Amino acid sequence: MFIVAFVFGIIFFYELHYLRQANRKKRTKRIVVGFLLFCFLSFEALYYFREDFQFAKVIEFLFQPIETFIVWRDENG
Repeated sequence: MFIVAFVFGIIFFYELHYLRQANRKKRTKRIVVGFLLFCFLSFEALYYFREDFQFAKVIEFLFQPIETFIVWRDENG
């Protein structure tokens, strides 16, 4: 996990250096930093909850009602 944080840190400083060099607005800097922070926190959350969070469960949750409707419709005519 330390390696991931280290890589995100490198990306953060690289982006910040580029934004300063290119004289970007504060709004642009906030958007870039916010997006990087969102990506980092999302990655950390997925790593932390990797046992509980499984993508198959999410797909099942989303498509179970549709599947039930289709199967029920086929059985009833």
